[in-house]
Amino acid sequence: MQRMNRRDFLLRAGGLAGLGLVSCTDLVGPEESPGVLTPAARPLRVVVVGAGISGLAAAYELVQAGHDVTVLEARDRVGGRVLTLRTPFAPGQSAEAGAARIPPEHRLTLGYARHFELELDRLYPDDGLYLQVRSGDRAIVPASSFLSERPDYVKIRGGSDRLPDAFQSALGERVVLGSPVVDITAGTPVRTTSMDGRTRESDRVLVTVPVPLLSNIHFSPALSAAKSEAMGGGFRYQSATRVFVRFRTRFWEAEGLNGWGTTDWPEELWHPTWDTAGPEGVLFTYVRGARARELDGLDDPARVARVLSHWEPLLPGASSHFASGTSHSWQQDRWSRGAWAEPTPDQDRELGSALALPEGPIHFAGEHLSGARGWMNGALESGLRAAAEIHEG
Repeated sequence: MQRMNRRDFLLRAGGLAGLGLVSCTDLVGPEESPGVLTPAARPLRVVVVGAGISGLAAAYELVQAGHDVTVLEARDRVGGRVLTLRTPFAPGQSAEAGAARIPPEHRLTLGYARHFELELDRLYPDDGLYLQVRSGDRAIVPASSFLSERPDYVKIRGGSDRLPDAFQSALGERVVLGSPVVDITAGTPVRTTSMDGRTRESDRVLVTVPVPLLSNIHFSPALSAAKSEAMGGGFRYQSATRVFVRFRTRFWEAEGLNGWGTTDWPEELWHPTWDTAGPEGVLFTYVRGARARELDGLDDPARVARVLSHWEPLLPGASSHFASGTSHSWQQDRWSRGAWAEPTPDQDRELGSALALPEGPIHFAGEHLSGARGWMNGALESGLRAAAEIHEG
């Protein structure tokens, strides 16, 4: 398999417009990964700020090319807004608090799954009945009707977090957890300081944190006016909250329901344990915008109680079969402060491209700088663009 030059890489990985996604069938082989870079003519020291999908992908490709990379992550885990929950659920059961579904056209995500030998499953069951509530009217529809309006989504078997975990395993000790960055001083070398006071020197820095978190870092010299405006609240993020309920039995099956559906709350109803064994099951509500912010005003037990109360007329018996519950709000997550970038057209036009521009030796990536905002594919796309930028710059 031939390696790509700079032009081919950018054309196939896609730029800010999200055009021309890399095809896993074209680029993935037993020894290579999507977007692979040519060997570095001059290896660089690179610090990547953030171990979300974009940061991990960029770090992985830069290491493969021969660069010396360190990834600094504020959390005690990798993945960013890829978060698979396994508690308080029955053994072997899990649910996604963040990224979950993969459309068939997201070839970068599918390519990396293949590269790391991760198995895929259908997201939605193709049998059973789906619940639909519109204008207060409860309807039960066959799978064929419900699925005809939706892409053939797939999911990563065992949890979406297996993808960032695979990157972390490949990167090894290059990933440093619990190290939020508080200062980046551009120079020769660049100096990056984490909250514990440790300073690391490098030739380049790649910042992949969400826009609202840029304000947590002191940049010297200061970032451009456009970036300052964006990180001060001028670049909108969507709100999204998920509330998860563990049930002792899958009582909804008595009506032929498979646990999935939509309502005009509005919400998506998910049954992530539909293809796992055991009598127990997990359902969760996925809400955005105003409904998410309403739930965010409640503490965790109150959120679960609110959802159960809402579900009872739609799924009779929900309260009596309840075992436990939990929730996750991305806008209340300290290291996210939003579910995904969703700027207004004016914000996108005035600030979107400027956010991606390097500032001296400091580069930027993240799902907010892609043509597929809110998706793992967008984060991968952006990470690969930034890796090429550093590698060839």
